[in-house]
Amino acid sequence: MFQNNLKIAVRQLLKNKFISFINLLGLVIGMTAALFIWQYVNYEKSYDNFHDYSEDVFRIRTDRVKDGVTFMKFAGGAAFAAPFMKNNFSEVEDYVKLKSSREAVYTYKDNAAFRERRAFFAMSSVFDIFSFPLLKGDPKTCLTDPFTVCLSESMAEKMFGSEDPMGKMIRRNDDLEYRVTGVFADCPENSHMKFEILLSYATYSNVFYNDGVTETSPYWDGYYSYLKLKPGTDWKALEARIPAAIEASYDADVRKQVELYLQPLRDIHLKSNLLGEFKTNGDDASVSFLFIIGIIILFVAWFNFINLATARSELRAREVGVRKVVGGSRGSLIRQFLTEAALMNVVAIAFSFMLVQLCGPLLKPLLGHSVSISIFSDIKLVAIVLTVFLVGTLLAGLYPAFLLSSYKPLRVLKSSHTDKGKGGFLRKGLVVVQFMAAAGLIACTLVVYSQLHYMQNTKLGVNIEQIMVVKGPTAMDSTFEERAETFKRELFKMPNMKKLAASSSVPGQGFGWTAGGVQLVGAPEDEAESFHVMEADAEYSQLYEMALVAGRHLSPEMIGDRSGVLLNEKGAALLKFDRPEDAVGRRLSFWGSEFTIVGVLKNFHQESPKAVVEPLVLRAKQPAQIPSFYSIKMSTQNLKQVIADLEGKWASVFPGNPFDYFFLDDHFHKQYAADERFGQIFSLFSGLAIFVSCLGLFALMAFMAERKKKEIGIRKVLGASVPGIVRMLSRDFLILMVLALLIAIPIVWYFMNGWLNNFANRIDIQWWIFVLAGLGSIGLALLTISFQSLKAAMADPVESLRNE
Repeated sequence: MFQNNLKIAVRQLLKNKFISFINLLGLVIGMTAALFIWQYVNYEKSYDNFHDYSEDVFRIRTDRVKDGVTFMKFAGGAAFAAPFMKNNFSEVEDYVKLKSSREAVYTYKDNAAFRERRAFFAMSSVFDIFSFPLLKGDPKTCLTDPFTVCLSESMAEKMFGSEDPMGKMIRRNDDLEYRVTGVFADCPENSHMKFEILLSYATYSNVFYNDGVTETSPYWDGYYSYLKLKPGTDWKALEARIPAAIEASYDADVRKQVELYLQPLRDIHLKSNLLGEFKTNGDDASVSFLFIIGIIILFVAWFNFINLATARSELRAREVGVRKVVGGSRGSLIRQFLTEAALMNVVAIAFSFMLVQLCGPLLKPLLGHSVSISIFSDIKLVAIVLTVFLVGTLLAGLYPAFLLSSYKPLRVLKSSHTDKGKGGFLRKGLVVVQFMAAAGLIACTLVVYSQLHYMQNTKLGVNIEQIMVVKGPTAMDSTFEERAETFKRELFKMPNMKKLAASSSVPGQGFGWTAGGVQLVGAPEDEAESFHVMEADAEYSQLYEMALVAGRHLSPEMIGDRSGVLLNEKGAALLKFDRPEDAVGRRLSFWGSEFTIVGVLKNFHQESPKAVVEPLVLRAKQPAQIPSFYSIKMSTQNLKQVIADLEGKWASVFPGNPFDYFFLDDHFHKQYAADERFGQIFSLFSGLAIFVSCLGLFALMAFMAERKKKEIGIRKVLGASVPGIVRMLSRDFLILMVLALLIAIPIVWYFMNGWLNNFANRIDIQWWIFVLAGLGSIGLALLTISFQSLKAAMADPVESLRNE
């Protein structure tokens, strides 16, 4: 019987080529899009799952609080956090701390120098808690002693080539030597942390700072702390006990200003966007939206199948009647129609896998990673494909099967029509759902692009155009100050040079430094605040054309300005100045020194407008302080020659330091890359969902026009006009379109408002978005149905009535 059902199913598909093609095309597009989205979503959710103890590892994040209000949230939190948790909670089995090392130049003998910023001081427990395979060395001891280092496999190959690195000495900035005691496998791409060099934490805590402050300070930030909890620990219950433990162990200031929270390791990539993240993380809301779109596309394709199957019920009624008369049971008829649906889904899945393989390389830049799917390579994928097949077969075939098998043979064989009401209500309901999805996705796409456009066109408060940034020297000795002045003099001899400023950070980078005890001189200690701190030449704020709201810029001619600082508006407000002007001339203290506030800068975006503006102290760069960056403003004529000249001057003044530069506007806009990629992915798959909806409507309209061919012929004979017939055929569909739009509006507003809440600076959802989405969806519907409507209305009535 299965073989017989299969033959009949194939015949039916070949007999009704147009309907079969529409159904198959919709299912192939839907399943292909769903496979791509599943691959993307699965990859985003796979971050850090490769660790053996991923379910039991948690990061400690630190919140800084003032007067009960949280104003800073750090990924790399307080120094005391991990030891404190280990000493106070028996649920903590082990912990590891990592501290970012300043970007430095690493060399082996006289080999090439490598500038690396992904270097961290790390405890040896890093290899116990995380599953980064150690290819060479002992994981228990490789990072125990001071001045030992472990290299990634790729870094070891770059530095040593084919030579065994174990036991060899490498230099850091030509002033410190480290012994290589281990080589670890490169961090996988789906890891929230990425490092190439691990320096022993003992070097940092026991040599650079030997007073224990790196383990006990609640105010020093920048320490990435991870806990391994005992299996089965209720981490939320443990987190709830932390405030009481802090209260029992520390004074009132710490209790009021510091809060510790736990983050599951697996949640960090999609659910964490804190200060000092290892790298830019993903967004859980965006991934969820794409997952929903994948489901919508699949269901729209299945709904097309149901709509067309129920619409064709009248044509298959006689077939059902004949089958029942010759002994066919209702069960055998249901199996027959389910076989047709199953065959369609199997063919669609096969074509979808072929399309994924063909289109995968084309979509790699969009998805951000390669897509290669083999149905037998992933048990989860096998389960998903089977689920899609079963759901698709049952959803697309079950209702039409029950509907068709319910016809009475005597009635359908005596009359040329069946119960026309059967399936009609469902069909209209599915059309509403399909175009509710279409209108909603158009509106969502408009919201996404409006937000992206708003961010990209938000005034930053700094001018980043025509600025080249050269990374500062790292391998330097006591002659740096003299060399720095020589470098500046040489640069200003170049005809293209306009302005130059050294700084500890530049727009597009995090500030890097924070100070927890910033307060006005003479103010009570409980009024100390946490600020970001940046150090720069006096020319820095003018080079970037930062606007003042009070006071003046720092001046290189005024010797007293070496102890001068600028605040931003957010910082002045945090220190409770009623007006920015009130801050000018006041004395400020932090890090054991006093400074004079000479001006207040208008708030500016150091990073993308997606992030909030943080309080800032911009202090004058001290002469002996080696800057992280040189910002160079120049004309762009003959740029290649300018860069070559710069590189030559750099090599002569700072030998041994690689010449590393970037153009700031390009660098800054890389912050938008993930959001732009999401917008493109969202638009692509939303467009496919809308196309599949229109495809089903096109086929349904063609079929309905065919059914009403004789009615249209009679109306034309009686004098009906072409526009009148088009209106008659389109009216019911347009009513459904309007209903779909009215239902979609509140749903879109709710979900997109939640997505926009992820942005510190966001748009408000405007009414015109829904008007435009409504006009767009109705326009698409009219365009889709007008071809078939006009074709039916303009047909010769003689052709439709000649056989009556």
